Amino acid sequence: MLADDLKYARQQKQLTLAAVSQQIDAQYHVRIAPSMLSRYENGYSISINHLFALAAFFNISLDPLVREFAQTGHRYQTR
Repeated sequence: MLADDLKYARQQKQLTLAAVSQQIDAQYHVRIAPSMLSRYENGYSISINHLFALAAFFNISLDPLVREFAQTGHRYQTR
């Protein structure tokens, strides 16, 4: 699940939610509040621009998510 992947990737880099927020803003000019990052790690639905920025930052493939959306047409949630 994406929520687990996000949390695992952040922990592997030994980054806090605030650090991820700052680095994504600096690299991709996408603002994601630390509280929103926490929500994503806990299964809340995710906006497409946040999804792309997080996937790029953590090098997470979006292929499985794209396939799931194509098959179901449902809005993706992280959990």
